[in-house]
Amino acid sequence: MNIAHKIINLDNSDYHMHSMSFSDGMNTIDEIVKFAWEIGMNEIAITDHSDEEMNCLIKRFQISKNAYRWLIKRWWNVHNNVSVIFWVEADILNEDWDICDTIQWQKSEFMNLSAHSGVYEWSKESINKAYKNAIERHHKNIKCVCHPCSNTNFWNEVDIEALIDLVNKYEIPLEINWSYLYNGKTNIEKLHIVIQKTNKLYINSDAHTLFGLKEYRKNVIKFLEENGYI
Repeated sequence: MNIAHKIINLDNSDYHMHSMSFSDGMNTIDEIVKFAWEIGMNEIAITDHSDEEMNCLIKRFQISKNAYRWLIKRWWNVHNNVSVIFWVEADILNEDWDICDTIQWQKSEFMNLSAHSGVYEWSKESINKAYKNAIERHHKNIKCVCHPCSNTNFWNEVDIEALIDLVNKYEIPLEINWSYLYNGKTNIEKLHIVIQKTNKLYINSDAHTLFGLKEYRKNVIKFLEENGYI
């Protein structure tokens, strides 16, 4: 089963990563952009965490924000020809349709949609309703639904078949998350279902380090090749 036609970014691009400028990454935006060019990438999206997730990270790890988000309006890539996009990794807040899609109260035009255990007021009974309501209300601005095959926290309760039906309806890609696969945080059974049944896919690093940006992709490509997907 060759699924190459489903993957939006089978070339050298990546639409999920984090910087230390606005989130919990270990490198600045400029460092990431320089390194992306060195490893042959042509387009990246900096998708730092939403205000709600950052509030949780600040409480847990004393992470601080190092730059003002509104300054991205003045930022230009002066280093190389990598195309750089600024999105936000938005958070589902509850089982209604409420999300947090701001960084320092600044909105991005588009978002990657996620749910994190420190932010989402979750229960086993509500997670699928939460995804359904959030996607139905905000689908026009959602570029990707992140790490749907996570095996941590409430993700084991996600009805992956129902989520696939929903994203296919609105032509939203699901993500094959390089970081989660590399670090053993992926439900492999669900990943196979996602690969086989989702109409559109991203393969994204969710990188928090330069190592992740470079190495995680190799692991995903190897997995897809070994299983006959590409």
